[in-house]
Amino acid sequence: MTLQTSLHVPTWGGHLPRRAPRLHMALWLGTVQGLQCRRAARIAVRAESSDDTPNTQLAPRKPSTSLGEMVNYYLKMEPHLFREAVNNQYERIKEEREATAAAAKERQDSTPAASSDKSELVLYRRMEEVKRSEQRATVEDLMYASVLEKFVEVGVDMLPTLESISESQETLKALTEGIHTKEALDLVKEHVRGIMGPAAMSFANAMIKMSRLQAAQVYAASIMFGYFVRRVDKRFQLERSLGMLPQNQEEAVARLERLFSQAETLDGADDPDSPTSSAPSSPDASASEPSQAPGDGGAAFSQAQATGDFQALGAEQAKKKRIPLREYVETFDQQTMLEMTQVVSAEGAALVEAQTSALFGDLKQLQRQMQEAVGTDATSMEELMERVQNAVNSGAVESVAITVGTQRRAVLEAVAFGTFLRDVETFVETEYALLTPPNPKADFGGGGGGGQKVGV
Repeated sequence: MTLQTSLHVPTWGGHLPRRAPRLHMALWLGTVQGLQCRRAARIAVRAESSDDTPNTQLAPRKPSTSLGEMVNYYLKMEPHLFREAVNNQYERIKEEREATAAAAKERQDSTPAASSDKSELVLYRRMEEVKRSEQRATVEDLMYASVLEKFVEVGVDMLPTLESISESQETLKALTEGIHTKEALDLVKEHVRGIMGPAAMSFANAMIKMSRLQAAQVYAASIMFGYFVRRVDKRFQLERSLGMLPQNQEEAVARLERLFSQAETLDGADDPDSPTSSAPSSPDASASEPSQAPGDGGAAFSQAQATGDFQALGAEQAKKKRIPLREYVETFDQQTMLEMTQVVSAEGAALVEAQTSALFGDLKQLQRQMQEAVGTDATSMEELMERVQNAVNSGAVESVAITVGTQRRAVLEAVAFGTFLRDVETFVETEYALLTPPNPKADFGGGGGGGQKVGV
């Protein structure tokens, strides 16, 4: 095995970490011999310990900016510096945007509208658009690297290409139990069975063949599913902790019956002729009566209600309301469902397409290829699927031949990617407010964008 000992040191656009350890000053000064030797030794040890495993990259998508290359270098070589480097770049972009907004406001206030040069205003606006486009590309690279970091944390390497691989039980466990809650995991299992169809019940080494476009659609749909599940599960866990989960039909009927029964008891207590009002209250009898649970409409209060411990109160309510996540989703109205299934930022939407395209190729080209092969005059879904299968068998469209285990692995990876993307997206918007609202009329990955706050 021939090992490459040369070390490429990118300039990264002149942006260096704010606090570089003294150990790495040689890297910034260009004296890299020591690091070359250390990296060569590290590669040699890795090669000796894993001769049977393929040497794969962290992800199929490559950074589009110099800062993206920088944080990817940290993630691969110096992971303990990765998080600080990423956060420093987020903070820098935030400060640049604030300075740009302040300068624009100052120009607007100091220059009268009648005497302002329109060409100068157009030039300033164009410069701001170019700068914002560069910043957005950097944010996308930083977000993508943060998603990769989460894969590294669970000990899973992303697929560099869609080729048949050996399915590892440890990897499958990390992509399921290591990421999702128990409630969300049930939905993930249903998604895998539903999107793979009958192949989900086949042996892991059984071969399947499909068009590359179909494989890309399955992958992209699984990313969006993981994104949706994370949003829904976060909301579900919050409402469950606060005891705000909606009741099912049986619980609602039982609650109404208890309320009516309590109202009749109170009416009887106000009536002096009622035998219950004149009956003496016995301490033993009152002690033997079970206190009603909080939220059941009873007059008794639990310790959580009396002390105002809402977290404990939510736990008490959660014990009584075991509502599966699927039933919780079924309570959504059409508007809520639409909001939960949409990517909330243009950066997130761009990364979904970028990840899928990096793994399967140009999606628009694959779509044109499929349309030319099957036409647009199919009268039924059965006829369309038959044409697609014929196009795959005849080689009229690009196809992939993989094992069932590889497809299952790819679907779970896509679900995990969508889940991690949602976590990173929430962090970036909450801490730095750098995300751009999605424009439904624009293609994924376009530059520019407004400054509105993105809902998380």
